[in-house]
Amino acid sequence: MRSSKEAGCFPYRSKQYICFMELTPNGELTQLFTRQQRLDACMNAKAGKSKIVAVWPGQYRSDLFIIDDLDTFYTEQYVR
Repeated sequence: MRSSKEAGCFPYRSKQYICFMELTPNGELTQLFTRQQRLDACMNAKAGKSKIVAVWPGQYRSDLFIIDDLDTFYTEQYVR
């Protein structure tokens, strides 16, 4: 799993259908379809209740990222 922060150019607002998911401590994985779901997941992650992961599809492979820059995730999803 790669780090969104270390990638330096993670496409939070990409039109390539980035798949965001929330992972809870009990192993439950929920796909985040709506802005509200992403906002709720961001608040949960900031509170330490869950983590956000995302799949960035590429031409030859898809990579899994931990969204570890929650401030940028929030800004890119809601402020712009």
